Amino acid sequence: MDALLAACGREVIREHVPRATGETRRLARQFGGSETAAAQATLLHDLGGVVPRNRMVPLCESLGVRVLPEERQVPLLLHAQLSAVLARERYGVTDGTVVQAIRCHTTLHVSPTALDLVVFLADKLAWDQGGVPPYRAALLDALRGGLAAGAAWMLRWMASPEARLLIPHPDLRAAWAAFGISPPG
Repeated sequence: MDALLAACGREVIREHVPRATGETRRLARQFGGSETAAAQATLLHDLGGVVPRNRMVPLCESLGVRVLPEERQVPLLLHAQLSAVLARERYGVTDGTVVQAIRCHTTLHVSPTALDLVVFLADKLAWDQGGVPPYRAALLDALRGGLAAGAAWMLRWMASPEARLLIPHPDLRAAWAAFGISPPG
C-alpha cells in the first residue's frame, strides 16, 4: 500500500493512512470491535485516491460502478467506491463488512455497523487536511458517549457551514436522516 501511494505521488494519503489506522485500532479496542478488520479497512480506505480526479468517473463507468449525479459533480466522492473495488480486486479482500466500511468511510450510510462507525470516525480524527482537525477535542468528548454519539456529533458537524461541503452525497443525506440531523440549506 505504502509503495503504491509513493509511486503515485500521493504523499498526503501516505501520511494520513497510518495515522487513521492508529485511530482505528484505538477505537476498536475502546469499543470492542475487531482491530484486525478495522485496521484492514483503514489501510485500504483511500486506495481510490491514487486515481486522478479527472479519471475517476470514466474509470468507475468502465468498471460498471454506478456513478451518481453528485459524484459527477464532485468526482472525489468516488474515491471510496474505487477503494472498495481495489480492495476486492487488487488486494483480495473478501470480507463484505470490511469492503462496506471502506465504501462508506467518507459519508456513512443509513444503517452503519460498528465497523463502519469506527472507520468513519478514525478517518475524521486523522483527517488529511494538515494539522489537527478543528473539531478533534469535541469529537473525542462526544465519543465518551459511544460510537453512535460520536458519529452523530460528526454528522452534525458535517451538516454545519464550517464543514464547507461542496455537495452532500446521497449516503450522507441518508445518514443525516437516520441520525435525525437536518441537512444544510
